[in-house]
Amino acid sequence: MDLDPFVFQREGWVIGMRAADAAATDAPAPDAADDIASAVNRFALRPLRPEEFAVFTLDLCHNQVDRHFSRFPEEELEKINRMTPGRPLMERHDLRGSLPRGTFFRSCLHHDGDRVSVRPDVYVLRTPENAAFIQNIEGGVYRETSIGFSFRLPECSICGEDLRRCNHAPGREYGGKQCHFIMRDVLGVIEGSVVPSGSQGTGFVAQTRALPTLVALEQARRAFHAPIELFSRRTWADE
Repeated sequence: MDLDPFVFQREGWVIGMRAADAAATDAPAPDAADDIASAVNRFALRPLRPEEFAVFTLDLCHNQVDRHFSRFPEEELEKINRMTPGRPLMERHDLRGSLPRGTFFRSCLHHDGDRVSVRPDVYVLRTPENAAFIQNIEGGVYRETSIGFSFRLPECSICGEDLRRCNHAPGREYGGKQCHFIMRDVLGVIEGSVVPSGSQGTGFVAQTRALPTLVALEQARRAFHAPIELFSRRTWADE
């Protein structure tokens, strides 16, 4: 008989915060607040100004085996990456008692050696109700996130069968190999949440803020035209 698809929550960490004039993808960075505002406004019902929202960058999930002995293959991360924009940012996976805090407005796949993660940007409106929420993220108190999604097949890493039908247990070793399950056939991204405890093993990272083009050009010109000293100011008598 056919088995019902899973509705699953996979934990990650918030990894950084972007100012409205900074980039949040591995692609060439936008260098003006208007570029991010334009991306955000694809989801807004009226044009928002950059000062009306905060933008955060976070890792939502990745391709490594986590503490629950599960992992995403890269082809499923590509699907999740496409599905994430437009989905809500929630608190604690509370889909019944609360409304979204923010909206994911773009996403990219981030590569760091063998580790591949879905790294979206989310915007949160700077309203009085969100002030403490934003402050806690910026201050590192709210650090971790989790993805809510549905998928169809938990594939056993040992035998390749549906884990619900084989005799292997995630976390146990068989022939020197630790069993885990591979989450295949992702059906949809439901939401991303800020949670108290995560399992992805990532944290806040330093983000280099992009300068507007004209500011960067002016700084480069000043550096280029600065005089270069070829001789020391010290005289032979000082030696």
